[in-house]
Amino acid sequence: MHLKNYKRTFYVAGVILCGACGNSKQQHAGMMGKMKATVTVAEIIPTSYTVLEKFPAVLTAHDVVAVRSDVTGYLEAIKVKDGSNVSKGQALYEIDKSRYAATYGQVAATQQQAEADLAQKQRDYERYKSLLDHDAISKQTVDQANTAVLTAKANVAAAKASVAKAGTDVNHAILRAPVTGKIGIVQIKVGDIVNAGQTLINTIVNEHPMFADFDVPQARLPDFIRIEKGQGDQKFFIQFGNGERYGEEGKIFTINNIVDAQTGTVRVRLVFQNKTDMLKSGMSCIIVMQYATPATQIAIPAKAIIQNLSETSVYTLTKDNVVKPQDIVPGAVTDTMLLVNSGLNAGDRVVVEGIQKAKPGDTVNVAGAAAGKH
Repeated sequence: MHLKNYKRTFYVAGVILCGACGNSKQQHAGMMGKMKATVTVAEIIPTSYTVLEKFPAVLTAHDVVAVRSDVTGYLEAIKVKDGSNVSKGQALYEIDKSRYAATYGQVAATQQQAEADLAQKQRDYERYKSLLDHDAISKQTVDQANTAVLTAKANVAAAKASVAKAGTDVNHAILRAPVTGKIGIVQIKVGDIVNAGQTLINTIVNEHPMFADFDVPQARLPDFIRIEKGQGDQKFFIQFGNGERYGEEGKIFTINNIVDAQTGTVRVRLVFQNKTDMLKSGMSCIIVMQYATPATQIAIPAKAIIQNLSETSVYTLTKDNVVKPQDIVPGAVTDTMLLVNSGLNAGDRVVVEGIQKAKPGDTVNVAGAAAGKH
């Protein structure tokens, strides 16, 4: 009897003890739930910013012309020094033209024969036509003589065409500069065979002026169209690999008329004067677009942004310090600040540090009495 009562008493005590444990866990969870994350915020204060946008670019000369021959033969002479400035029409190289000169002589003789034959056929026709007027010959004979004249004229025309082609070959055995510019380093030497239309002999580059090509996202196309029309104070500079800037400013020469479907970008071409010959075709550089924003420009520290796929957002705080997500349309980056085109207003408070500790709907503490006055 006493043993049964003892067992029953132990069981009840165990239930009470477990209940006390449960209450302790609930109280601890409640205390944890009341703990607030501490974040640092920045208050939006519109002001003007100097923006330096940078774009990778490649320099392209005004003219880049490959010097190739349209006749085949051995290179017989080099008439210009590598690296010199040449004028359009200036003799550069000479191909062995002995075969072409011989061909020219042959077709010229053929033309003389054709012309002599035509003259004979013409005299025969005139004589036969006179005889026909006196009924001394048949009309068929006259018609045949006329046909012979027409055939002889065609032969003369063909001979003249052959002479013209042969003459062109002789003339083109001397390669002349197609444009004015600076010639490069010759790729072959005297005695080498030159194949028509294939062998690259040299390159002429006209570096005055110089173009700079770079690609921009299609979303920025309206901005650059406005710049092209002179609506804005944007300035363009070339920055070299060592950080130095080229002294001359550039301007938009043209914007390409198509968007690359694979990259979603459009090509912009700037033009720069190249008085010092410092710019060379094919050089890689950075295009710096510099401009000042209006005094109403909104910007936030770049580390405040939250990137999710193609969307950009930030955490803002309500007046009660409740975390609220806000989508933004980002603009250019200047130093450590990200320009915001839309989505935020003056006076908004944006979470800068402690983003990982907070989530939408949380009530948080703001670090520092003057937090957010950046």
